[in-house]
Amino acid sequence: MNSFEKIADLITSSSKIAVLTGAGISTESGLPDFRSDNGFWKNNEPIQFSNFIKDERQRRLSWTRNIELHKLLDKIAPNSGHELVKKIISLNKDNILITQNIDGLHQQSGMNQDQIIEIHGNAKRAACLDCYKINNIQSFHDSINKDLKLPVCSSCGGIVKVATISFGQPMKEEDMMKASDASKACDLMLVIGSSLKVMPAGKIPGLAITSGAKVVILNRDKTRYDSKADVVVNDELENICSKLNNLF
Repeated sequence: MNSFEKIADLITSSSKIAVLTGAGISTESGLPDFRSDNGFWKNNEPIQFSNFIKDERQRRLSWTRNIELHKLLDKIAPNSGHELVKKIISLNKDNILITQNIDGLHQQSGMNQDQIIEIHGNAKRAACLDCYKINNIQSFHDSINKDLKLPVCSSCGGIVKVATISFGQPMKEEDMMKASDASKACDLMLVIGSSLKVMPAGKIPGLAITSGAKVVILNRDKTRYDSKADVVVNDELENICSKLNNLF
């Protein structure tokens, strides 16, 4: 039995699967890794959360960047990796996806939102920092494009931000707790396209391993958990996922 057959067998024989996806799955669709050598944060100084709160110029810059990101997201589509994840998660209502990605490509592939935990948020949504209400993101884009004053929350009048986790902003405790619980409860975890270098997401496979789950790592480069995983395949994700898609 080769590695791909073993992975397919683990997937079909597991009762509760958690999948963790990282930037590698989206780069296959043409979205650059934000943290790579040529990534966005190498060429653009990150906006600290504290500066976003106190400085409207920083808020306007944040929204301007979000507009540019949306232009890119409009041009890309889910790939074979997203299709594989969709297949795996749809096998059982208790299966769960934990993703570090903010691009919404998993939803675009047709996945059920109830089975997705976005630990770094979603760049396609706008959320109030006070009452957490989801606001109409287009109204913020329009304000930037027309050089108008930024709107406030339609419910409480608070500051609204792209619904992603910024530098210096605390992770959403509820989402991290869900991710932690899912990792401890699964009997199989698949890591797809994550270097596991960004914390706290990089510790998630350790929770599954400690709880006795099998772990499969599919990534172009080696990761910190390769030595503890049951199956590791290091290759371009397009090659890996295309082969697995043909097995079940």
